Amino acid sequence: MRSALLVSFLLGVSVLPAQSNFGPAVRTNLSAMRANPDAYQNVKVQFVVQFASLGRISNPFFTQFTPTEYTNFYGWADDQKLWQEKHYNDVFGMLFLSKSNTQLETLYTMGLYTRIRCTAVVRNTFQDIPWIEVLSFEVLGEKLDTAVLTHLHRGVGLMEQRLWQRAISELSLAPGAGVPKAATQAAHKNLGVCLLRMGEPQAAIGYLQSAISLATGKDLETENLLAMAQKSPEKAIDRTVDSSKLSDSERPMWEAFETSKTSMPATRVLGR
Repeated sequence: MRSALLVSFLLGVSVLPAQSNFGPAVRTNLSAMRANPDAYQNVKVQFVVQFASLGRISNPFFTQFTPTEYTNFYGWADDQKLWQEKHYNDVFGMLFLSKSNTQLETLYTMGLYTRIRCTAVVRNTFQDIPWIEVLSFEVLGEKLDTAVLTHLHRGVGLMEQRLWQRAISELSLAPGAGVPKAATQAAHKNLGVCLLRMGEPQAAIGYLQSAISLATGKDLETENLLAMAQKSPEKAIDRTVDSSKLSDSERPMWEAFETSKTSMPATRVLGR
């Protein structure tokens, strides 16, 4: 018995029975807990996670989360930009629900990207990873889906290629009923950028203002873009256009009415 207690102490694992009476839950997010897990050990927390899948974790150290007693599942933090590959691949798997929990069946039938507000306790930390027992959860109404993620991902890719009009076509399809605010905020911000680059500051201002209103906390980058759109929009115009790679429907607004495409050089610098 003394040996077990010593091992548990050295590994930072509680040997006390699971408890849910920790007082009020601390509002936080999964990203913060992953960044500083020790600060949350044995703390009751509340956070939103986007469901990925059920999991199957074997225990590399002494822990209460045995496969016979707990179901393991994977999820993304609510602030992760799943339309970006690095965020999509960074899924978190140390979430556990007791098999005696009355919400177990709901978890088993949960769909991909379902957003749930979890009340939980960080029971252990191991190798800088929090092991989290979910005590209860609430299914939220808004969620991402494959179509929204596809439009956002394609839109960002087209922006990187400076195909602004095509990016607008994709990004415009992302916002809609039931889409989480974070995704709508990202779409509106990127639409504002595209319109600025195309020389349409008035349209850009509306999207950038919307993005700021939807942001969680201060968004200095979007605020700076809005200030540019209002005071010096000419600085944001993309003045170098690779005409040889664009069809008429893809070319920026200021080229849309050019009568002769063959007379243009391969790279045209506007305003000179």
